[in-house]
Amino acid sequence: MTREGLRSWLRGRRLLLRVYLHGILLLALAAGASALVGSYLLEPAMERPTRPSTTWIAWHMNDLLDEPAQLERELGDLHERGHLDVWLFTREGRLLAGHAAPVPAPLSAAELVELEQLNTRFRDGEGLVALRGADGSLQRYARLRYPVPPLPWGTAAGQLLAALAVIALASMPLARSISAPVERLAAITRAFGKGDLALRAPAAGAGEIADLGRAFNEMAERIVALRRSEKELLANVSHELRTPLARMRLALELAREGNTAQARSYLQDIEEDLAELEPLLDDIMTAARLDLQRGSGADAAPPLRRQTLAGRELLEAASARFGRRFPGRALRCTTGPALPSIEADPGLLRRVLDNLLDNAAKFSEPDQPIELTGRASSDPPALEIEVRDRGIGISPDELERVFEPFFRSDRSRSRATGGVGLGLTVVRRILLAHGGSVQVESDPVAGTCFRVSVPASPAPVAGRSQLTRTASAALDLAPSRN
Repeated sequence: MTREGLRSWLRGRRLLLRVYLHGILLLALAAGASALVGSYLLEPAMERPTRPSTTWIAWHMNDLLDEPAQLERELGDLHERGHLDVWLFTREGRLLAGHAAPVPAPLSAAELVELEQLNTRFRDGEGLVALRGADGSLQRYARLRYPVPPLPWGTAAGQLLAALAVIALASMPLARSISAPVERLAAITRAFGKGDLALRAPAAGAGEIADLGRAFNEMAERIVALRRSEKELLANVSHELRTPLARMRLALELAREGNTAQARSYLQDIEEDLAELEPLLDDIMTAARLDLQRGSGADAAPPLRRQTLAGRELLEAASARFGRRFPGRALRCTTGPALPSIEADPGLLRRVLDNLLDNAAKFSEPDQPIELTGRASSDPPALEIEVRDRGIGISPDELERVFEPFFRSDRSRSRATGGVGLGLTVVRRILLAHGGSVQVESDPVAGTCFRVSVPASPAPVAGRSQLTRTASAALDLAPSRN
């Protein structure tokens, strides 16, 4: 793993590392507390009762050095009855007396210096007693070995409680550092769920908690955008339905009153209104279908009906439909050599090109030509299509929002050039469903260019198969939608 990869791995696991390192710190603190309790409570409790008696025994054995028989007998009694072994050494390390084996090693020079300072030392069932002469100098010393008494329950419990107390106190900062931001985020989430959509979570800093706050804020922004889109959908659909319904109601009232001739005069307007409502409903249904296909409810939507489409025939069919829909408008269709074939839903791909060409016709002057260009891309293999107009363009601050649902850059335009702002949304979602993309460039003087990319088929198509002819027929004969 590279250094940058290691840094990235560590950045994504700060909370894990904090908990892990804090656990190691807790163990170290508990061990320290246990050691302190053992040093200042446990060891004195176990060793202190043995010091006076064993020290007196060592002095008594030293007094019996002039009576070897008595000394040997008492050393044996101590070993048999008291399980206490005593060895007497000269300062130089020569053994003077001792009953049990093995005989311990003499003291080193450093240990002799320590014993001169301490006079006695008892540790882990072994003891040292300095035996001084009349002038107070160290002449001999006694080494003792005795059984260690069992651990007192009270002392053991105190050692355990001390360790637990240290762990409990040291754990509080870590627990608070994790629980406090989570509790704040939980409170914000509950308030957000109750309708306060302006709330946002604190997201400053690094770590998993900050990442969670940023994820919540992103989710909140998406929810607010969806709520705004829902309101815009209701407002726009209500606006679009108001005029046709009013005309239908008026025609029905006139027919009910017997004025059939005047009622018949509204039929043409009603027919035009219905023709405009049909693509609106089709856009809404297509957007909903593609949303379901991308989300968890994919089974509720029909899959893409993919067929093999030849790139050149796709553009030629779109050019022919544009000529029928906008007679008299100039469309320059340019195709590069050897355009790749694609695996796509012919009806949805037709919607993409028709929407882009219709927008180009609506937002450019009638005498300005529209350009439709197709070319092959090699990295990665794809069919690239450009639709360019010489129209009014899109302002830079609105360019990033043109693919948002129900967004319209010119909200005051008439019904003839209107709609509810779903056309480009449908274009983008169709291309995403096919694994493709769409980009837009615009300039108030040069006009607008939409660039579409659709992945090429894995293998080229040799000739026009029955499947390709069927797809081409679908592209040519299917009714156009805005």
